[in-house]
Amino acid sequence: MSLRLSRLILFLALLVGTLLLAGCRGSHSNRSLTVVRNPLVAPRATITIPRGQMLFTPFILVIRPGTRVTWQNEDTVVHNIVTTLSSKAFLNPQVVRLSVPAGKSIAFAFTKPGLYNYFDPTQADWNGLDQRVAAHKGVPNYPLAMEGIIWVQGPLGGLPSAVTNTIPGRDDFSQDFTALPKGGTIAWQNTDKDLHSIAWVPGWQAPINPVNPGPIEIKGTDAQPGGGSQKLTLTTPGLYYYYCSTHASVNTTWKRAQAHKDASEAPIPMEGFILVTENS
Repeated sequence: MSLRLSRLILFLALLVGTLLLAGCRGSHSNRSLTVVRNPLVAPRATITIPRGQMLFTPFILVIRPGTRVTWQNEDTVVHNIVTTLSSKAFLNPQVVRLSVPAGKSIAFAFTKPGLYNYFDPTQADWNGLDQRVAAHKGVPNYPLAMEGIIWVQGPLGGLPSAVTNTIPGRDDFSQDFTALPKGGTIAWQNTDKDLHSIAWVPGWQAPINPVNPGPIEIKGTDAQPGGGSQKLTLTTPGLYYYYCSTHASVNTTWKRAQAHKDASEAPIPMEGFILVTENS
């Protein structure tokens, strides 16, 4: 073999080796820059338990199904998260029973649409007569109870197009939670003696109180035989948070209704929630 041919073969061998090495390096480099994202990672939300307040914040949380909610306990004592004993097709569709140590956190994944009403039984009681949560006397923000609402958005079937919420012979609504499809109507029937006035808790943004329907006065049996009634048709979906301004006021710090001292059911506030959904 001639010297010239030997040099040509050596050159070609080196060239092929260089190209193969560059190809391997390029392939490795491309793989190292590939970012794989997991589309199954659940969305997250946080509820805080502030130190020394004996409250959950925010009071109302709005999430989508599959969201993992974390309660962050910034307090110095253990707190419990327990859904109330009230249950309807749209209310408390999942049972929650959790305990979170001081300075720790705990999480729960909500998969079913609906409203969830929960409280801490170490700081409040379940009143079976009123079907409400009542704050323990002496808690820092009395008469506010250590209670919270979570709205898991999503379709809800079988909702009635009209509901009636009675005001019995006390400062209370017979139903704390009602649900309607868009365009549904709620009627309040006052069988109590005195006047009751419905107002909407300020400070919230859509989808909580997306519109303000204005004040509604409902006469009692002292002024009208059989008591008065008022109807309201709601065409804007959202969660409506209302209270009786005759027997409760608004705590603007926590954006919550709180009972007047002379209200018959104090410390339970005369408040209510109407869930209006997109689906019929």
